[in-house]
Amino acid sequence: MIELLAFGEVNPDIVVTGVRDLAFGQTEEIISMTTTTIGSSVAIMCAGAARLGVNVGIVGCIGNDGFGEYMLDRLNERGVNTQFVRAVEGGRTGSSVILVRADDANDRHILTDFGVMGDLLASDIKLDELPELRHLHIGSWFLQTGAVHELAPVLAEARSRGLTTSVDPNDDPAREWDSHLPAALEHVDVLFCNEPEARGLAQVNDRLEAAAALHSRMPAGAIVVMKCGAEGAFALTQDELIHVAAPKVDVVDTVGAGDSLTAGFLASRLAGESVTDALALGVASGSMSTRASGGVNAQPELAAARALAGTLVKTISPHPSRTDLA
Repeated sequence: MIELLAFGEVNPDIVVTGVRDLAFGQTEEIISMTTTTIGSSVAIMCAGAARLGVNVGIVGCIGNDGFGEYMLDRLNERGVNTQFVRAVEGGRTGSSVILVRADDANDRHILTDFGVMGDLLASDIKLDELPELRHLHIGSWFLQTGAVHELAPVLAEARSRGLTTSVDPNDDPAREWDSHLPAALEHVDVLFCNEPEARGLAQVNDRLEAAAALHSRMPAGAIVVMKCGAEGAFALTQDELIHVAAPKVDVVDTVGAGDSLTAGFLASRLAGESVTDALALGVASGSMSTRASGGVNAQPELAAARALAGTLVKTISPHPSRTDLA
């Protein structure tokens, strides 16, 4: 039984921590640690959701290679259903090398090998085969080059079947902030983004004004969740602006923290909880995930995440009007 289905990339991460300024020219530098782990926004989110007790499946593409086998094995170990992961004959599984600064674990540079990401198609989402499905999530929108032109109709169909939907666009390497996403927002119930992504999508500089502009394009009852790192996260609804402050944690690296936040938020909403409680569980899950190298190695179980979520400072204010934002 799959209640949460996520569509996106299935790639490992090679996380290198303790990186100082890079210098080419045959130089060698000693770093803190290298970790190979489950990577990519969607796979990290799925691992986090499974850790929180959600029945979750992933739709993606891998190559016939060691990285692909590694990802299937690790996801299956964590309880993620991989029956909709398609192997591309002769293809190369994508991967990312993530360089984390020695003096700032919140700062990183990501080098991504696209691999077979572009082979993933909207038709790989088999809604007819998932009678128990309740929510469809699409991640890394701008990397899904073979599917973006058909994802809006899939989101619309999902909602017509009574499912809820969400999108976490992540960064746009082309800096165009289109790829059919603005037109798809009318079919998106929850939009997850960080501040640069919100500004890029809305073409607005102020973060709350950007969130409001995006929210205005979404259906009734929609939510914009803005991930703000050490500041926590905001959720903008039709009536309220909700802020949950992040706790103090000993950060090793922040890779995948936003994806763990997404997992916590969706897990809570699938359990029927309020937006405020969902945002708190998301912030708790994301914060706890930063305690180890890689996006999944410190993801919390539900009881631990709930315990931390209950201690977080939550602020609720009326929906900011255009006048307020100005």
